[in-house]
Amino acid sequence: MLGEKLKTYRENKKMTQVEVAEALGIKSATVSKYESGTLEPNIEALKKLAELFEVSIDELLKEDYFDISKINILEVLREQKNMKLKGNLYHNTQITFAYNTNHIEGSKLTEDQTRYIYETNTLLAEKDSITDLDDVLETSNHFKLVDYMLDIADKKLTERMIKEFHKILKEGTSDSRKDWFAVGDYKKLPNEVGGLKTTDPKYVERDMKKLLEWYESLKKVTIYEIIEFHAKFEKIHPFQDGNGRIGRIIAFKECLKNNIVPFIILDKDKLFYYRGLNQYQTNKEKGYLIDTCLNAQDQYTEMIKYYIGNK
Repeated sequence: MLGEKLKTYRENKKMTQVEVAEALGIKSATVSKYESGTLEPNIEALKKLAELFEVSIDELLKEDYFDISKINILEVLREQKNMKLKGNLYHNTQITFAYNTNHIEGSKLTEDQTRYIYETNTLLAEKDSITDLDDVLETSNHFKLVDYMLDIADKKLTERMIKEFHKILKEGTSDSRKDWFAVGDYKKLPNEVGGLKTTDPKYVERDMKKLLEWYESLKKVTIYEIIEFHAKFEKIHPFQDGNGRIGRIIAFKECLKNNIVPFIILDKDKLFYYRGLNQYQTNKEKGYLIDTCLNAQDQYTEMIKYYIGNK
């Protein structure tokens, strides 16, 4: 079973056994034995294979192999969006994404309330509780943001697009009524994240252009480049508020554009996520953020598997 997976992953990467062997620093005959099942790779080889094929070791070793490469996730999400049916991948992506990305940033809405807003356009009130209207608006706006993102997911990422993402997210909120808060435009006042200074407002446009130029110059985009873009974007923190949610929707979009399984950071993993961002941005350790995102990717793979299967 592992051998079949390795062969499929290699073929999906359009690599020969010789090229895989060179990447791992082993003989091509060894790769051939891995694929035929006559030789099991050791843990070091598994780590290198997982990195080369952009999957986790857990995914490599799973018994119930699911060939995600046969599914065009963007195409599926767009089709289901237009069908307007409940209980599918698109429907649950909307709810899972909106609940978790907003909750990470302090929203007090429950997942049930988020689901109710999406499915009925009404709020399920909790007894003896006060609901922040901004939480409701930003949840509703995030549903619109995901729809817009799906419509343009295969387009080149631009400053104009990123600003439009922010405009959709913050439209109608209390922030939009503040003179100093620029909805759909870069910040006017300095801000920080996790105690770390971010780009000064007067340099935001310069740094965003540099970031997008770097990203555009990449010959190949993998999950690792998308994670790096995310870390750099959050370090700039170009908007007055909403940077985390915009950064995560960009990462989701770019995964779809490059036919990579996207990821949704869950609220329960936010401490790992924040720690990962902090360590990545301070050049201490990149692995923490990478592992958190890859774990989230595995979770979304399971969602795809549940709602679609290997069709």
